[in-house]
Amino acid sequence: MAGEKLHEYDAIVVGSGPGGSTVARELSRNGKKTLVLERGKDIQKLGSYMTALRVLDMNPSREGLPMLRASITGGASVFYSASAADPPPWLATRYGIDLSPWLEEIKRETKAGVLPENLLGKASIKVMETANKLGYHWEPMAKFLDPAKYTRGYCCGADTHLGCKCGAKWTAREYLKDAVSAGAQLLVETECEQVIVENGAAVGVRVRTSDGRKKEFRAERIILSAGGLSTPLLLMRAGIDTVGDGCFSDPTVVVYGQAPFEGTWADPPVSVVTWEFYDSDGIRLGVIMEPKWLFALNLIKRSPRNLPLAFNYRKMVGILVKVKDDLSGRVYPDGSVSKGLGEQEWARLNKGIGVAKEILRAVGCPERTLIVSEAKGAHPSGTCRIGHAVTKDLETGIKNLYACDASVFPEALDRPTVLTILGLGKRLSRHILAAGDRNSASVSRV
Repeated sequence: MAGEKLHEYDAIVVGSGPGGSTVARELSRNGKKTLVLERGKDIQKLGSYMTALRVLDMNPSREGLPMLRASITGGASVFYSASAADPPPWLATRYGIDLSPWLEEIKRETKAGVLPENLLGKASIKVMETANKLGYHWEPMAKFLDPAKYTRGYCCGADTHLGCKCGAKWTAREYLKDAVSAGAQLLVETECEQVIVENGAAVGVRVRTSDGRKKEFRAERIILSAGGLSTPLLLMRAGIDTVGDGCFSDPTVVVYGQAPFEGTWADPPVSVVTWEFYDSDGIRLGVIMEPKWLFALNLIKRSPRNLPLAFNYRKMVGILVKVKDDLSGRVYPDGSVSKGLGEQEWARLNKGIGVAKEILRAVGCPERTLIVSEAKGAHPSGTCRIGHAVTKDLETGIKNLYACDASVFPEALDRPTVLTILGLGKRLSRHILAAGDRNSASVSRV
């Protein structure tokens, strides 16, 4: 570092997903000199398999459970299903973290809400109506989708999982854009390798750029928002040994069937859901479909006999089964992850699969066409848990070092995570700004 000028900031945010972008936006809009570090690229052309392959990582755990990571501006929000679920009530009652003061503001800024009925998707509505006739309780799901941006009344459908081309889906890139407009500096293809700690306080970071150069940046506060599997690695390197000992993954399967009508490929993903099994069993179901060639690949991986179904993509209906899992496994210092599914998780998945098959049969899918996908870890989280590795104000055991992403969840959410993470980001920003005001007041009195 000799001879290279160090740049100093009020705050450095590591990661540009929902947590990092929210904190960067709020701090920069309040006059704080903010640096955002993103190890991925700022790819603007979305919606292709090539882009998804370049930035998505589905490396499995040691037990073989695929777990999603994304290296791109906006993080995994670029590829999510845009579901907007309120934070779980237990976050306030059990952990003293009430995000309600920020929820209406977030929904207004992101245009989150239930879609008009004509935009829910015909196949999804048919599934919902059929399920309700069977005695279940399905309903529309609030979405981070702006109906005004639909192209000719349609969104990207299943292809939104490759990145939304029509622009109707809100992603963390919107908050990141606001942060940059307010003065934040964004460095892409820049990986944070280490938090600099001096006298028990975080004072900066060391990074590696795409060309291999090493750089160092200093700041009064460091906020790690690198994701549920990367944030614990940085905290381990900083000397915190209470991270990484356990993980949640929200295990997920999709049950498919070939219907006698146009399937769910053109519908907004998870536009209708049921929560009726959530409190009792930790199970959530919703209508979904994978992009065409990803669907075909996954079906054939399960069995070559599924090839005929792959050619009937437009007739396929998919029902997502996502369950709340128990804390298990760990993240290791080398970046590998141990995370498997136990008997309880499989019992929940199998109960959800049974319900999904019943509904698919009722909409007219023949038994021979019912296929269950492999299980995946949808939301790696809980690796730096509130009350264990961070305080309820998201500060670590190192002064001025915070974490704000899915890693801090104290329990598995078993619900879409983005709205909760946005709320945590707003709350943390308020805490940091208030602490700065108190420090300024103390200095002025002296």
